[in-house]
Amino acid sequence: MNENIVHHLRDVLELEPEEIPSLYETFLRSFGECAGRLRAAVAAPDYVAIRAATHTLMGFARNIGANDLGDAALALNAAAHAADPAACALGVREIEELLQRYQAEAPAPASPA
Repeated sequence: MNENIVHHLRDVLELEPEEIPSLYETFLRSFGECAGRLRAAVAAPDYVAIRAATHTLMGFARNIGANDLGDAALALNAAAHAADPAACALGVREIEELLQRYQAEAPAPASPA
């Protein structure tokens, strides 16, 4: 798991170690859903939808301690405000790369006993 997120969840939100993997999985699921909405909105382009999705993503990212994701979402939000399709395309690619990285860092599912 991403060490920044683990640190944030443990030290800032004071979660117990056994609670962290479940919340990380919820984060990945929500992140993936939001990335899908962003892909569709950037393809359209639908700047209102991009701004809405990035707003959600910024809040969720900051709350869980994924500051790199929050920064990427903020940059994509600014590109949507500027109605810049090239910057939006770059922004969504950066967010998708972050999603892939976070997914690669996810803990392996527990094996049945």
